[in-house]
Formats: sequence, C-alpha cells, structure tokens
Amino acid sequence: MRALARLYDGVYAAFGIVAALLIAAVALGITVDVVMRNLRLGSISWMLEACEYAIFVATFLGAPWVLRLAAHVRVDVFVQSAPPGVARAFGIMADAVGIAVSSTILYYAIAVARGSVRDEARIIKMFIIPEWWVFAVVAFAAFFLVVEFVRRLAVTFRRGASGGSGLSL
Repeated sequence: MRALARLYDGVYAAFGIVAALLIAAVALGITVDVVMRNLRLGSISWMLEACEYAIFVATFLGAPWVLRLAAHVRVDVFVQSAPPGVARAFGIMADAVGIAVSSTILYYAIAVARGSVRDEARIIKMFIIPEWWVFAVVAFAAFFLVVEFVRRLAVTFRRGASGGSGLSL
C-alpha cells in the first residue's frame, strides 16, 4: 500500500514539475523572442502560439497537483471558526461538489474529443494540430481531479471514524 501511495504522490508531483517546466519555457521563450526583436534579429513566429499551448497545459496539469497539496486559493475563514462537525460537513460538501464538477468536465471533454476525432477536426493556426489533443489534456486533468477529490473524501471519512476532523489533508 505504501508503494501505491508513493506512486500516487509521484504522479502528482510529476504534474507539478511539468507545469513548472512549461512556465519556465514560456518565460525563456518570450524573453528570447523579445531580445531578438529588440536586436532586430527577427522574431520567433510560432512563439506566441507555443506559449498559449504551454500555459494551457501547465494550468490543467498543475490543477490536480495544487489540489493534492491543498495549495489552491481558499477562503475558509468561516470554516476555520466553525465547530469541528460543521467544518467537516463543509469539507465533505466541497469535495462532493468538486467530484461532481470535475466528473462533468471529464464527461464533456471526452464527448467533445470523441466528436473531434470522428470529424477529424484540426486547429489551424501557426501549428496544425488535431483538436482532440486539447480536449484530451482537459479530460486527463479532470480525471486526476476526480481521483484526488475522492481520495480527500476517503481520508475525511476515515479520520471521522477515528475521531479526527478530516480537515488536515
């Protein structure tokens, strides 16, 4: 079971590493492009579009990692001041809503990607890519968000059975 937990943590950590590397690549790519233009060496014509895709992928891959670390933006002043039972109920409700929303996104991302594959749709800009690639990234991230929300609920219920509040994930 510990090996599975380490693998799980490693997968989510890899998401964070890839997201960070993509953001670093965007920063480097934009810098190089700006310097080249200012030195009148031309520009990298595809850089803006590459950065758009990199930021998109970094955002979606980073979301499950940030959720796993509980490092996402939270407004929990009320929850922190609430009695433990109420705070636990709010946590359960938030995770249930997260499962519902992430599952809905997963369902529709898969449905749209399947339609895109069927129609052989392409995104034609500087790069020409199959449209389903974009939706595959969304579906991939949504799947791992669902998994993490389910894990959070399981931890909450397990801690609840042992007397803990379940809020410290």
